[in-house]
Amino acid sequence: MAGLPQLPSKQDNSYTHLSHYRKIYGDKTPILMYHHIGKSPKESKFPSLWVPSLLFERQLGEFWSLEWPAITLGEYVAASCSVCRGVILTFDDGYQSVFTRALPLLTRFKMRAILFIVVDYIGKSNEWDRPLGEPSHKLMSKEEIREWIASGQEIGSHSLTHPHLPRLSFRDAQREIEDSKKRLEDIFSFPVRHFSYPYGEWNEQCMEIVEKAGYESACQIAEGVNIPGENPFCLKRLTARRPKRNLKTLFHMLLPYRHTA
Repeated sequence: MAGLPQLPSKQDNSYTHLSHYRKIYGDKTPILMYHHIGKSPKESKFPSLWVPSLLFERQLGEFWSLEWPAITLGEYVAASCSVCRGVILTFDDGYQSVFTRALPLLTRFKMRAILFIVVDYIGKSNEWDRPLGEPSHKLMSKEEIREWIASGQEIGSHSLTHPHLPRLSFRDAQREIEDSKKRLEDIFSFPVRHFSYPYGEWNEQCMEIVEKAGYESACQIAEGVNIPGENPFCLKRLTARRPKRNLKTLFHMLLPYRHTA
């Protein structure tokens, strides 16, 4: 598909499976956003943030079978967002389900991903969601994050405390963005080059702080694909979620993706 990406209708602004994606965007590289892997608890206020394990396995299997490699944000930004026929896998918040359910599948399919970590809550839970009535969900521990890195995966910053950055003073926003990078690098001895805006919220001030802090890119949650030359400090992503339940999607999910390894 040549030229700029087509503008999809609102209901298309998510990712479920590759054939549906290619009808809209062709071979352009998506940045996919995940949070939880597994079955959504009945009491969850945000069930759309849960991708069932079997669906995640199928999504990876489709990329594997059609030879769509997982590339890193660093590789993507270095190519001025012009990479085609690849995928970037991102996980926000650092939930333990990503370690227990996603990492074995990433390893099996030889796929790379980046985990955006809320530094002050490592080994704790999603306290920022509690005022909204969301139940507590366990976050990865330092030991699990180290194992994540040792397996060949990457980490990035999702701030210190998951605040609404545009509502903060310059100094407080700077602390959330700069200090989270330094602390992650000190704890894990791993270069932290990428940032994810909490709640996807950002403004010019936030973007300026991110760039001056030494990051190479920052992800938001405006849904779509990025065009060549896109500003690397406000990259769009597609939310990965389960498809609508109908006969067409059921038929697609029953089709084999030919993974035999």
